[in-house]
Amino acid sequence: MGGFIVIEGLDGVGKTTAVNVLASCFAGRAMSTPGPALGDHRQALLTAFAEDELAKALFYAASVSCAGRHARQLAEAGGWVFMDRYWASTLAYAKARGVTANLEALGTSLVQPDLTVLLLLAEPERQRRLRARGATPEDNQTLAPGFRAAVLEVLQAQASLAIDITGLAPDEVTAQVSTAIRESGL
Repeated sequence: MGGFIVIEGLDGVGKTTAVNVLASCFAGRAMSTPGPALGDHRQALLTAFAEDELAKALFYAASVSCAGRHARQLAEAGGWVFMDRYWASTLAYAKARGVTANLEALGTSLVQPDLTVLLLLAEPERQRRLRARGATPEDNQTLAPGFRAAVLEVLQAQASLAIDITGLAPDEVTAQVSTAIRESGL
């Protein structure tokens, strides 16, 4: 038995680390959106769409559609898939950037994960992590309190559950998410 698990959260909370460790623990697959095929072209596309937030959101929506279908196929074959960001992030960041198109309607057509886990981290710790890794311009957007609050509001509404990981080591985060997966019945 397997499942399609999404790990969401603000930049710098440790999503990628959690996804990689969980995939290893469950003998599963770590994925992200946009995946490697689109990731190589991401910056060129974002530059081309620099003045059009809806176009950026649709690019991310396309990557979610493609990755979600692949993740569902793997899960239906009995595998575990752990996705670093998915639809909730696409929707949250688009709304925070002012996109008013009805993206929620588009979201109903996408493959739904079995569980969406939102990782929450105290803001001082998150900012420390961003500085340590070298914050990108996209990371820096989340430093603005209004933008951050708008993103978190949508992420919380879309998540199956939220886990505060403040002060936890990666293995403790993995243990908490693993417990949540087992308790979900997957």
